[in-house]
Amino acid sequence: MAGETVLVVDDRDDSRKFLREYVLEPNGYKVIGAPNGIEAMRLVLAQPVDLIISDLVMPRMGGLELLENLREKGVDTPAILMTFHGSEGTAVRAFRLGARDYIIKPFAIEEMLSAVDHALTESRLRKERDNLTQAVFQVNQQLEGRVQELRFLYGIGRSVTSLKDLEMVLNRIVEAAVYLTQAEEGSLMLVDPVSGDLHLRAARGMGQKNARTLWLKIDSSIAGQVVRTGRPIMIGGLNQNDSYKVTTDYFVKALLNVPMKEMDKVIGVLAVNNKVTTKPFSDRHLNLLMAMADYATIAIQNARLYEQLTSDVNRAEQSSRALEKLVSVRTTELDEAQQKLLKTEKLAALGYMGRGVAHEIDTPIKLVLQGLDQLHQRVETVETLDLLASLKDEMLHCKEIVQGLLDFSGERVFQPLEIDLNQVIERAWSKFTDAHNIEGLIDFVPGFDPSLPYVSVDPAQMEQAISFLMRYAYRSMGAGGTLRITTRSVGTDIQIIFNDSGRGLSNEDIRHIFDPFYKTGENTYGLDLSITYAVIRRHRGTIEVESLSGQGTTFTIHLPREHSS
Repeated sequence: MAGETVLVVDDRDDSRKFLREYVLEPNGYKVIGAPNGIEAMRLVLAQPVDLIISDLVMPRMGGLELLENLREKGVDTPAILMTFHGSEGTAVRAFRLGARDYIIKPFAIEEMLSAVDHALTESRLRKERDNLTQAVFQVNQQLEGRVQELRFLYGIGRSVTSLKDLEMVLNRIVEAAVYLTQAEEGSLMLVDPVSGDLHLRAARGMGQKNARTLWLKIDSSIAGQVVRTGRPIMIGGLNQNDSYKVTTDYFVKALLNVPMKEMDKVIGVLAVNNKVTTKPFSDRHLNLLMAMADYATIAIQNARLYEQLTSDVNRAEQSSRALEKLVSVRTTELDEAQQKLLKTEKLAALGYMGRGVAHEIDTPIKLVLQGLDQLHQRVETVETLDLLASLKDEMLHCKEIVQGLLDFSGERVFQPLEIDLNQVIERAWSKFTDAHNIEGLIDFVPGFDPSLPYVSVDPAQMEQAISFLMRYAYRSMGAGGTLRITTRSVGTDIQIIFNDSGRGLSNEDIRHIFDPFYKTGENTYGLDLSITYAVIRRHRGTIEVESLSGQGTTFTIHLPREHSS
């Protein structure tokens, strides 16, 4: 790693010239010179210097005095001392003052280059460590930002399911779109069923005049082009002179418009603009806005369902008691179907975002891990090795989160095989105990049916789901307890029952335990149980939860015996 600045201090011009022209500059080092220690002090205090090569004896101030003065001023620049006549006492004094090497003149070029490389090793390693630490910090920041975006999207999804006021939901979606893309303004327009034009339904940052009067023709506007083609448009933000017409007398410097689709039909456009700042939008902003557009479509469908439901209820109130009962049953069925639809759409949107986030940061995480392994082979100090081990642990945790996002998005290939579930559970428990060192903390009580029929499952995915339930039990039991895992065949189902003696769950927690990033009290459940839920659903199974606060929790997995032997 050449390119460092080396200060050569020697009262002889020929010595400085020799080091400059034959030793240092041919090997890529930057060289500055000083005829004595006083001038060297001035240079070191005035500019960055990576290494000092100084003669021992010089007029006005010699090499040892130079090192003493630098130490008094708190300067710890590596140094190499040279002399024609050395002694053991002088060498000891030089090393006590912080010199990295002590060379007797005349010296060979290779000898000096070796001393220079050795003297700079520590500072080079320190710089590499600092650079790597900064890279880890940046990756962590990126990951935290993406996770925060997912949580924000999840919150918007909950708003869509809980708010019946369509205008309120649409305005909240526009506010979220502006926040997530860091745009100056945003809008949501719907295709008017009568005129076919786009009509503004929600806006932020556009001013009341524009918000009240904004109607756009489908055939003569950028948003209209999105409706016609069904494709998003992202332009501008690269030059100060960029100018794009939104409507008459209203221009912006950058815009991002995405379609709102109901099946294959475009029903509206969600848009964000930068009117003043020359700042472009990115593919990440596009992905976020597409997810928000899906939420807006769900909100509109939701409003229609509620409108239809209200109409049904009004008609039912005018009918007999028998008709009221029928409407009540239908209302319940519609609510259940609506909740299933909204949850499916919400998980699909989160999975789509999770896949994009994971792929975006997977490569930098791999590069940082490779850099840590390479640096580990070059470091000798215990303190630095400990720091590298700590950094690697953090990066492996980041990698585990990325894998969780990929699993949640359903990107892994589903490969079912006819297997014995008892063996899958035993293998998962063995790996779990090895990884967590819990011998003596948890009393594991297996209750496996020895004649359990084989069942068609993906071994890797099922083992992962079982491991996540084990980890939940381990965390809920704190200082220790009992975990019972039972397998049995009941009718057309294969059942796996997990029962722990942990702290249990409240009724509210049970309702949301499979929601991604669900937080209760001081505990955040992340994606583990959400992935477990998705894995069981992929196997056409179900998972149930029973729990009382302070009395443990029971998870029951039901898997169909179809295609089993």
